[in-house]
Amino acid sequence: MTHDLNHPLPHPTDPWDTRFGFFWYNDQEIFHDGEADLDRKAAAIADAGINHVITFSCTHFRWSFRCHWPLLTETLAKIVRACHRHDIYVTEHHSSHLTFNPLTAEEDAYIDNVLRVRGSSRASWPHLEEDMRADPVVIDDVHLSSLRQIDGRTGQWARSNYRGWCMCFNNPDYRRAYLAYLETLYATGIDGIMTDDVQWFGQGHSCACAHCRRLFRERYGYEMPPPGVAWERWWGDYDQPSYRAWLDFRFRSIEDFHVLVKDHYTALGLRPLRPNYVSHALTPNPTAYALETLPHLDWVFQESCFACIIRYSWPMWALESMHRLAVARQRRIPPMDIFYPDRPDSMRFCWALAQSWGMLYLATPEGRMSHREEKPLRDFERSHARLLRSPQRYARLAFYDSRATREQYRDLAPRTLRALKAWLQACYMRNIPCDLFQREELGRLPQYDVVVLSEIAYLSDRELRAFCDWVQAGGTLVWIGCTASHNETGVPRAADALAAEWGLSAWPVIADDGEPQTIAVGSGKLALVPLNWNLGQIAREYSVERWRPGLRTSYSAMSAEDERLRDGIVALLRDLLPGEPDLAAENLPDGVIATVFRTADGQSLVVHLVNAAGTLAVPAEEMIGHDDIIPFPSLAGKATVALRVRRPADVPRAAAALLHTLQHAMPLPLPCQHTADSVIVSLDPALIVDYALVEVHFDATEVGV
Repeated sequence: MTHDLNHPLPHPTDPWDTRFGFFWYNDQEIFHDGEADLDRKAAAIADAGINHVITFSCTHFRWSFRCHWPLLTETLAKIVRACHRHDIYVTEHHSSHLTFNPLTAEEDAYIDNVLRVRGSSRASWPHLEEDMRADPVVIDDVHLSSLRQIDGRTGQWARSNYRGWCMCFNNPDYRRAYLAYLETLYATGIDGIMTDDVQWFGQGHSCACAHCRRLFRERYGYEMPPPGVAWERWWGDYDQPSYRAWLDFRFRSIEDFHVLVKDHYTALGLRPLRPNYVSHALTPNPTAYALETLPHLDWVFQESCFACIIRYSWPMWALESMHRLAVARQRRIPPMDIFYPDRPDSMRFCWALAQSWGMLYLATPEGRMSHREEKPLRDFERSHARLLRSPQRYARLAFYDSRATREQYRDLAPRTLRALKAWLQACYMRNIPCDLFQREELGRLPQYDVVVLSEIAYLSDRELRAFCDWVQAGGTLVWIGCTASHNETGVPRAADALAAEWGLSAWPVIADDGEPQTIAVGSGKLALVPLNWNLGQIAREYSVERWRPGLRTSYSAMSAEDERLRDGIVALLRDLLPGEPDLAAENLPDGVIATVFRTADGQSLVVHLVNAAGTLAVPAEEMIGHDDIIPFPSLAGKATVALRVRRPADVPRAAAALLHTLQHAMPLPLPCQHTADSVIVSLDPALIVDYALVEVHFDATEVGV
């Protein structure tokens, strides 16, 4: 490709053909590498099959390195030229507003460890101490201190989770200063921009600066209370319309900032590529980040297991992937997953999980590049592109995700999300195909036979009517707890109004500790399930800081009773689902996870098999850490697996079943039988070493899609 190396590359024709990696620029790249050194690193990245890098740096908290911005921008320009010589796209990524500002010896040690892991130290940055503690002028006559988020409890600067201060996105001086900085980055020829960490901190109490107070008054007609007792009484009071309005104000302010960045580069005649992410969505997010509504997204991804121990925390992140897939689907862009594996075993495991979740893969050990080890994985992605590109969920069971409930409901964590996670994880760990969809996708309802509303407390009249009509037409709706107790603005909905909507004489009482009951409605069913029914412990996250080698934490595996409760949820759903299951796996060894998708061209079903056996076993000392190896036990000698997949209605027969693995250069044919509604594939479990992909390929002449 002939290209001006100082300007962005043409946008990729198919974002699914993107294979992302990280390009770290730490002390070596900033202070020592010349053009030839950076070119060699770019060449190695290209040789590994990566065609798009996101930059990462020991200077990620860019505002703490203000004295060095010219040097960092010069380094970025060199990286861009090196990558462009090898046809690699470059997205610059840095924190838009976080700073270091240690107040204690522990916080000083934290910063030293972060820099050390990222190939740097305080000694490399002569002005770092001054920048962390001083109050310099940052634009015109404006001082840094005037840009910061304000904690409503105290009226003082809000602290972040990262031992420092943070800027307010509604502050016009911060906006001017940051946009001016972005212009210097665009001038390097970067292809994309990722303005990271656009979040509110102060433990959920920011921002209450003068600019936010003014905007809140102008946009919502309410006043924020003053610091102290008045704030403490108001904060968290969901019965106060002004408090719910303030929650909405925070979400919408972040969206406004992203629109500002978009409008700014658009006015410059630019259209940089925009990958963006959030770590949690199906967990309460006090930093008020609504990923679904951000403008100009080209890829949407999640950050998995950053501080979590991969081996024991992956089941929780499997649930988050369902949310990203739904967002990506309705935005018509690829979903992606970023992990931080630091060994070949954890890299293969994370990659296998990403494939099985229908996502692109992005990974890096903290602070360094590891592209060479990725080459076999990237080769597999390229050679199996048809099977992996834009996969379609193959499931007649779906869970509904309500953004209004996530943003506004008082009991989101203990009720809505507690039940949602338990039910989703029950399905995932028992290999029951399921989907998750959002308000923008209500038109998908006819594709499902069973839909679960996990105490979707905030439900609009339009949403409620859509579900009622769908049930009347033959759908089965699982209604958990106090679903639809409010409309989308938080106004309570009366029980008699619910009864009238469903054509019932009275709305049934659903006690939290009662038993399920099913009501016939039209041609369908309404299954009313108490909130606490069969809820137990779920597999959760276990966190240990990565930059403290050898540090371990206690571990608690699922109990036999928890597994029994999980089986109860699965049994209910199987009973409600009509006909053949979408996927059944007879003799599948314990700990092997199976997911199923249909390819974008409609010509194949793809069953992903991940050997997660033993990952959730309790270690002998009951203490766990990042050093624990992914076991990948041999499955040789176990009974032959029979994978039974429901045949799509538009396909009369399957032409072949093939096995694809990292260990075999060529696909292996698998025995394939047919029933009236299903295809049964036989598989020796010994072939599932770490990851296996079973392709059920249909006769192309018979596919009616």
